[in-house]
Amino acid sequence: MEPVPRRMLGCPLCLRLLREPVTAACGHSVCSRCLRAARGCPGCLEPLGEELPGNRVNVLANGLLQKWFPEEGQPSAVTECSQGPISHSHQNLSLEATECLQKGQVPLTWDDCSEKYLIFQTMASDATSKLSEERESISDSDEDNVSYSCPCSRSVPPELLSISDFECSVCARLLFEPVTTPCGHTFCKKCVERCMDYRPCCPLCKEDLRKASFANLTKDVPIFVCTMAFPGISCPLHIFEPRYRLMMRRCLETGTKTFGMCIYDGGKIFADFGCMLKIEESENLPDGRSLVSTVGGRRFKVLRRGHKDGYNAADVEYLEDKQVTGVELTDLCHLHSRVYAQARNWFDHLPSILQRRIHTQHGPIPDQEGNVQASPDGPQWCWWLLAVLPMDPSLQMILLSSTSLHQRLTHLQRVLHYLVQNQIL
Repeated sequence: MEPVPRRMLGCPLCLRLLREPVTAACGHSVCSRCLRAARGCPGCLEPLGEELPGNRVNVLANGLLQKWFPEEGQPSAVTECSQGPISHSHQNLSLEATECLQKGQVPLTWDDCSEKYLIFQTMASDATSKLSEERESISDSDEDNVSYSCPCSRSVPPELLSISDFECSVCARLLFEPVTTPCGHTFCKKCVERCMDYRPCCPLCKEDLRKASFANLTKDVPIFVCTMAFPGISCPLHIFEPRYRLMMRRCLETGTKTFGMCIYDGGKIFADFGCMLKIEESENLPDGRSLVSTVGGRRFKVLRRGHKDGYNAADVEYLEDKQVTGVELTDLCHLHSRVYAQARNWFDHLPSILQRRIHTQHGPIPDQEGNVQASPDGPQWCWWLLAVLPMDPSLQMILLSSTSLHQRLTHLQRVLHYLVQNQIL
């Protein structure tokens, strides 16, 4: 007998048995009624339901709960008719019942492949203080005054357990890395990705999924190994390799329109740091090639390298500039103004033909920002300057990976001074 994992069947907001569970984009499930009052997921604090059109009920999870606990999920007649207070004889699946679940008093048998038994995401171990208001508002609502009959020590009847309940309808195998679509259906992650390669719709109900994003933007991020890219700076691409044609098609059809760009690194295939790119326009040519217009997004650090159907992929974490205050902020603002003026002066003294080329490829130099710490990547004009200056890629990589705006400005100041002193254009 294998116990039900911690809070697997309970809503982390109302601490009761999941009722009409909705799986949010982050992968955690809550009751549909709780979703209306919550602002963030108690497990990861991400917004709940914003990427789920209509907040559809998770068909698989809801079906299993109704099958295993048909009585516990039904509201009492007293509550339905609103004829007075809830009877104390009815036992709520609240904190006491949740404790029973946590202590493993609801055993669940499973024959094999238990490591792949991942139907529900693990719920939060404790409610966060940021969500206390949501929980209080739910507790005060009439809908929350629903009584349940829950003998917590009862096991799930063995005859109600069936491997077919946990099979993917695409591959007919046990669900592995299950993903719930916005329409509420659950499939293996690889299966739904393969299906969307053929047709961007749900394999069961055929609902259009082009606006849904199944790719976690920090996990298995597609990596284009080519050139250096910078935040906020345009990066036109000519796509002709079959692997990258597949990657671009997936990015467009799944709705992410986002991938990572890294330069080549012989020892590691691609560099440890890169920049996300957002597809703005894509023009398909008759021979299968495409011209793709992209713009730089967040910087990232590579945590793990991998492959996906021929192209590179990686787990990443995003970089943010360190915030400074007081005297450090004052000094940073002064340095920012000096280097911007220096960059303007350098550009204005370039030959007109070079100015036109830079303007055509990268646009005009961005204006100086009033708040130098408004963006996690710092002022955009710094990245514009870094893209147009004749610098060694190794130095560009140092500045791309730096989380200190002061350090980047200092390096740019030295480079500009060197170029002017040596009349290098």
